Amino acid sequence: MRVWVFKINTKRGWEFDKYFRSPARGAFEMGDEGWIRSASSLRFLREEVKRGDLFLCYEVDRKRVVGLARAACDGRDAGLGSLVDFCPPRAAVRLRNPLTRKPDLDHILAFSPHRGRGTVQKIDPDEFRRLRRLMLQKNAEQREALKRLFQEE
Repeated sequence: MRVWVFKINTKRGWEFDKYFRSPARGAFEMGDEGWIRSASSLRFLREEVKRGDLFLCYEVDRKRVVGLARAACDGRDAGLGSLVDFCPPRAAVRLRNPLTRKPDLDHILAFSPHRGRGTVQKIDPDEFRRLRRLMLQKNAEQREALKRLFQEE
């Protein structure tokens, strides 16, 4: 299992709460080639994203990770509709206390300009260990839900 960040800009008219609050019972389509244009993001989706991978949901303009979701399918190539589907919203976790860019995400490359500006970025395993610890500390009341999501690894 790999860990990724999926970045959106709420100023473009969409926010992750539309996913987390959705009554959808099945997989939730996330992004198509009109939404995701970065060559590196398209390559990650086409070649590396697999069913069960974990996604951190990051709102770029608000500079915060608002939740976590699992990939419900392998990533797809452009021209096939949705490039990745997330698990049903009820299987995801919307953080009550989001992780903020400063100080929580300061030393995570995927949230820095050094990694590029693509919609989908890799999170290194050592970085995820730190993020996991922070999520559990900041969201103690969601500990069981978070651990269930982490245990699916």
